[in-house]
Amino acid sequence: MFRWFASKFIKHWDETDRPEVRMACGQMASALSIGSNVLLCALKLATGLAAGSVAVVADGVNNLSDAASNIISLIGFRLGSRPADAEHPYGHGRYEYLAGLMVAVLILAAGLELLKSSVERVLHPAAPEFSWAMAAALAASILVKLWMMAFNLQAGRQIASRTLTATAMDSRNDAIATSVVLLGMAAAHFTGADLDGWLGLGVAAFVLHSGFTLVRDTLDPLIGRKPEPEVIDAIRERILACPGVLSTHDLMLHDYGPGQRFASAHVEMAEEDGLTACHAALVALSREFLEKDGLHIVFQLDPVSKADTEENRLRTHVSRRAKLIDQRVTVHDLSLTRAGESVTVRFDCYIPADVEIPEPELRRVLENIVREQYQAADCAITIDRDYMAPPH
Repeated sequence: MFRWFASKFIKHWDETDRPEVRMACGQMASALSIGSNVLLCALKLATGLAAGSVAVVADGVNNLSDAASNIISLIGFRLGSRPADAEHPYGHGRYEYLAGLMVAVLILAAGLELLKSSVERVLHPAAPEFSWAMAAALAASILVKLWMMAFNLQAGRQIASRTLTATAMDSRNDAIATSVVLLGMAAAHFTGADLDGWLGLGVAAFVLHSGFTLVRDTLDPLIGRKPEPEVIDAIRERILACPGVLSTHDLMLHDYGPGQRFASAHVEMAEEDGLTACHAALVALSREFLEKDGLHIVFQLDPVSKADTEENRLRTHVSRRAKLIDQRVTVHDLSLTRAGESVTVRFDCYIPADVEIPEPELRRVLENIVREQYQAADCAITIDRDYMAPPH
């Protein structure tokens, strides 16, 4: 359905890597959601007030809060699409995340208000009147919300928007909540059981849950959440596929909003291949990431020798013995320096976050491994944190 609307009203709608197309798709989805929620709110308020049902009125207020959140999303798409400037060299993409956070706050506020009114109805019950017109209105609302869920879900996938995906999930929750209200009113009509206040509590709980979930989802990219494993795996595999690359580590990915991702990584290449050739390969790889994925990535070249050197033998020894701690532990950037009779060994060690070993103890274990080969070695060990994924 989204694709049909987009193809009718947006030029080059499928070229979502273009900021203006992405903004147009997001604004269209938000505008349709606003119109749908306003109509549903008016319909439910009219039928709920006429029947004296706090559950239906609560559901209608929820639609009004949804419309307000859609307006904020609309503004977020427009602000987030603004190009980078002197004061904001990384662009304005995080406005979209901020818009999502404001939406979450509105949903939480609406949920608390609904909770208050529902508690009052539980303490002072008053059975609502049932009418087939109200039942029809609620049934129509369920169908509209299911359509909105499918529409926003497809739109969110098309333009990779967390905001629209969250809107789709909120529509799903609304459809479930309205179904519960409809079933409860039917039960009250046919059995005499007054569940209106309790059903209002249920609707409020759905609203609050959606708000808390949205707060978490929108705060994550603002704070700096660890990227999804499949994203990191795809980047790492592309790097390892580059001719001359032996391994990669210390991959970091920074998200400044949709279409504004920056990354850095260390890449080990054979020093025998020549500095100029290695540099040219990495420049070509960074351009490929930018052109195909819109990812600005910077590489640090770590030259390593393939020769049978003292340093390489030590690296092999330390790497093999470190695997006894955990098979995922890796060692990189090892250097061995002699000054007279003294030996200094420097290296980085990656250890997964779920390996339960204190950092001081890990350092002592690694130092002992080095001193199996060099008894009086001075060790300088850097413990890598699990920002992304294990180095390869």
